[in-house]
Amino acid sequence: MDLPYTDGHLIDAELLNGLTDAQKRAFLSDCQIREFPSPKDILLQGETTDLFYLVDRGQVEVTYIDNHGNSIIVHLAGPGEILGEIEALSHRPCAATCRALANSSLLVCNTAAVLKHVPPQQLIINLAGLLHDRLARDNRQRSVDNYLTADQRIDHYLHQFSSELQPELFISQAYLATLAGCTRQTVNRRIGNLRQQGIVEISRGRIRVLKRDALQGNP
Repeated sequence: MDLPYTDGHLIDAELLNGLTDAQKRAFLSDCQIREFPSPKDILLQGETTDLFYLVDRGQVEVTYIDNHGNSIIVHLAGPGEILGEIEALSHRPCAATCRALANSSLLVCNTAAVLKHVPPQQLIINLAGLLHDRLARDNRQRSVDNYLTADQRIDHYLHQFSSELQPELFISQAYLATLAGCTRQTVNRRIGNLRQQGIVEISRGRIRVLKRDALQGNP
C-alpha cells in the first residue's frame, strides 16, 4: 500500500531523479515520517549523522555558528528540500545546525535506503545537481545581501520561503527582521504596506502570502 506522501511532491525530490515512479515509491516507503508539533534540532553543526531528511510539510531553519559564537540563519528549507544527505553519505560532520520548525513534517531517511534504491552513477549525478543548486542559491543570496534595499530583502525572503503549496510562513516579524538584516520596525512598516495592498495577511507568529508573484516586482 502506498504511503500518503509517496504521491505528493516528495516523489519529485531531486535526489530521486532518473528513477521510475515505482523505484521512487519503494525508496520513500523505506523512510519514516516524523511530525514536529514544536521546534526541534534534527542535525547539529559539528556532529556526524547517518540520517538525512526530506521536508514534507513546514520548514527547517538552517543556522551556522562561527568560531566566535556568532549565529546566522543561512536558509529556511521548505517542502521538497533535502537536508543532511551530504554529511550522511560522506561521514563528515554537519556543516550547520538544522531545526525543524513547529508544525513541520519530515521524512527521515538513511544512507542504506539511498544506496539500495538509487544506482551509483545516478546518485552522483543527482548529488552534483543538488550541490549546483545550492551554489547558485548562495550566489544569489550574496547579491541580495549586497545590492537590495531593506524593503526588497523583506520581499525577497517572503517570496523565497513561501510557495504555492505552502503560502504560510510560521515566523514572527522579529524573525523576518533577522533574516533580512534590518530592524523590526522596518519589517513592521513593510508588512503593513504589503497588507494594505492585499499581498499578505498576518497573525501572531504567522505570515500568509496571498499574491506571491507581486513580491518579485515590489520596490
